[in-house]
Amino acid sequence: MKPFNLFKGTLLLLVVFLGAKERLHAQKAYAEGELMKEIKSHKTGLAAWWTGHNGWLIKYNDILIGTDLALETKERSISSPISAEELAKELDISFISHEHGDHFERETSEILSKNGNCVFVMPANCKETAMQELNIPENRIKVASPRIPFDIGDIHIEPVRAIHGNPKFAVFYDANLEDCGYVITIGGKRFLQMGDTVLLEDHLFLKNVDVLFFSPTEHNTHIDPSVILINELEPAYILPQHRDTFKVTDQNRYWTSGYAHEVEFRLSKTLQDRYHILDIGEKINIHGNTNSVDKNK
Repeated sequence: MKPFNLFKGTLLLLVVFLGAKERLHAQKAYAEGELMKEIKSHKTGLAAWWTGHNGWLIKYNDILIGTDLALETKERSISSPISAEELAKELDISFISHEHGDHFERETSEILSKNGNCVFVMPANCKETAMQELNIPENRIKVASPRIPFDIGDIHIEPVRAIHGNPKFAVFYDANLEDCGYVITIGGKRFLQMGDTVLLEDHLFLKNVDVLFFSPTEHNTHIDPSVILINELEPAYILPQHRDTFKVTDQNRYWTSGYAHEVEFRLSKTLQDRYHILDIGEKINIHGNTNSVDKNK
């Protein structure tokens, strides 16, 4: 091995190790009601909180939406910083990308349905489960189809095709063409929640993405495709997800381990400045200025 390549490889391992160690010590435990109090106190402007995995809460003024919320499962290695019951009466829209339980978590959705009034946005392949198993009323379900945009109130939603991956960078044998990611326009900013998907031309064709939620796992966009995606879209905020939430085993490593630091290491300094590896429960304020970042817990 050439000396430079050996140095580069050693440096990458050091960056990854130190990053993982820093997150381990920085992770905060949330008392019941603490995060909900923080969310309620956010009265103006645009902010996002990571609840773990692909779960995000996005608030603009008094509108609160969530994506792929998996708050109640016992399979998490780190408990959710907020419960579905706490969230139910505050949430306006719950976005679901596909039927897998770590994205369409039945327990969370059932509690949100029973105790609140949110609208559920989901692919057609989730609707039967939502209605028959969880008793979610049909009038609270909006079926999303890839490439067919629609509006809910002042929120513009562009469903994006998602093709599920699997181990060894292969496309999932049972991949469903009804699965969705979403470009969500709220507060004048465009958020891309990719869901579970390999890199598609659909993603590279997108324009003016301000906030990118992406999953650098083996079964999604991993490292190189993630770098390609980020370099193409050049988002103002780059936020890796699908990581550091569930218990990791040799059997599930392909979807529980995300390579967030490895992706960051390969980006330009400009894009690294826009890259934020949040802890579970952490908030990031979304500003108009790309260089203006405010993170806090």
